[in-house]
Amino acid sequence: MYEIFHLAALTQTPTTITNLLIRTCNHFDLTVNAATCESEYSGTGGTGPYLAQVFQKMSLATQDMQAFCHYEMGLCDIPPVIEIDESEWFSPKPADKMTAPPPCGETMQIIHFSDWHLDPRYDIGSEANCSQSMCCRFDTTNTALNTTVENPSLPASRWGDFICDTSADLGLSAFASMHKFLDISKTEFTIFTGDIISHDPDDQQSRAYVEYEEKISFETFKAQLPGVPLYATLGNHDSIPSGFNAPNNINNGTAPNPMSWNYEFVSSMWENDQWISGDAAKYAATHYGAYATTTKQGLKIISYNSDFYYTPNPYVYYNFTNPDVSGTMRFIIDELEASEKAGQRVWIIAHVPSGGGSATTNPSALFASIVRRFSPATIAGVFYGHTHQDSKSIYYDLKPQNTSSGLVNTTDINYDSPLNVAWVCPSIAPRTNYNSGWVVYQIDKETFEIVNSQTYWANISDSHSHKWDKGPVWELEYDTRKTYDPEGEWPKDAPLNATFFDKVTQKMESDPSLVDRYSFLETKQSSQVPVCSNDDCRKSVICNIRSGSAAEASLC
Repeated sequence: MYEIFHLAALTQTPTTITNLLIRTCNHFDLTVNAATCESEYSGTGGTGPYLAQVFQKMSLATQDMQAFCHYEMGLCDIPPVIEIDESEWFSPKPADKMTAPPPCGETMQIIHFSDWHLDPRYDIGSEANCSQSMCCRFDTTNTALNTTVENPSLPASRWGDFICDTSADLGLSAFASMHKFLDISKTEFTIFTGDIISHDPDDQQSRAYVEYEEKISFETFKAQLPGVPLYATLGNHDSIPSGFNAPNNINNGTAPNPMSWNYEFVSSMWENDQWISGDAAKYAATHYGAYATTTKQGLKIISYNSDFYYTPNPYVYYNFTNPDVSGTMRFIIDELEASEKAGQRVWIIAHVPSGGGSATTNPSALFASIVRRFSPATIAGVFYGHTHQDSKSIYYDLKPQNTSSGLVNTTDINYDSPLNVAWVCPSIAPRTNYNSGWVVYQIDKETFEIVNSQTYWANISDSHSHKWDKGPVWELEYDTRKTYDPEGEWPKDAPLNATFFDKVTQKMESDPSLVDRYSFLETKQSSQVPVCSNDDCRKSVICNIRSGSAAEASLC
């Protein structure tokens, strides 16, 4: 079917392709992220013109249609993962860059929060147990129970509900809890790993709505954390259509990037708030919101747009066997090479984790190669959001590979050689049946590696109870060292690095209760998510922790 769309797009106008998409959608009764097929493809935020552009660019030679069919429809086999000639991307790791620098023993405090998903249309008292994709809205209903805002089966709490985005009161309470538990004046900086915009259907979004949400959210972050620099990255929901981001070369230089307005908008705010420099903002404005900046402590932060391996982004299926159509990976490599030469430590922040089901295989495999090459000497940490879970992902070295072509199999992992770990931050938003949470890190002042962390949470199960009469009750959920090293076997000043978490997974293999504990904390102790309590589930949990790319995770 997609070959037909490709051939049609070569000869027909975008309007014709959009109409063809509508007819196909209606004929096959396809599921869409809008009220109707018409509004999905041609309405406000309509995806039709973008898909027409992608279909025109697709090629059989680079497995584009097969990849689109697999990831978007689940009807085709997944294309094989490409092998990578790493010599085309970076030089071999220098002999003096095989180990991380020793810790100094002094720490500083950093806050990490993610997946804000503020809902400006949140309607207190509306149906919170609805049949639509967005609940807690004035027009949501439960068709099975025949309820509306007039007689809701579960009235939306002022403080949030499990299948709703963040109410203003819940969001502000998260910042209030930071001030309660921490001395904010001692916080050196904050990282925010994306997703400001609510989970609206495509036909209920607009450019004005996205700009409004981004403006009030960044203003809120600045006001609630006064004097604390914030380093942000764009999430898949921080664009319109949601998840759509196009490479700059999609139009062969004949027209501007269709999403450039958003990159220009957010980068100007980051510059005006003095979070990044004018040069960094200029780069972000023209390169998908990505930038590199150095904190006053000397740490370089590289922020990149992970939508260029995000599965719902149709532009990742253009030239699918090229793992870096957008140039994002080359940007990361160039910045890392410069830092390596300068002996500078680096954090990488993005939204969608490179491991797991939301990433496509080829770009995430290249990203994992990049992390392997520059770890542990240069990259001090990798940070994500997106899943709404509190989880970890370990990057391992590859097994020695003797290939005359120079190509390496990026899934041939040496599990005896952990190199780095990604920290996936829990969400503020309860949507997807998770409780709300945020994290504070204690990091070494010289190596910038995490020495310990604590997760704070609010139990959304109590949002309708008298426990929350005066607002959400935030509590310390757990301390990482006390939870995963209760006997204090790990050296006190040693970082919680890849080796530490690899040892945790080894303990998990012999202690199922530790897997269950991790899975429960992963959901922020949600009462709505089934507990991992069988061997297959536990094996999958361990395998996913040990996966640094989607290609690795696909083998779990």
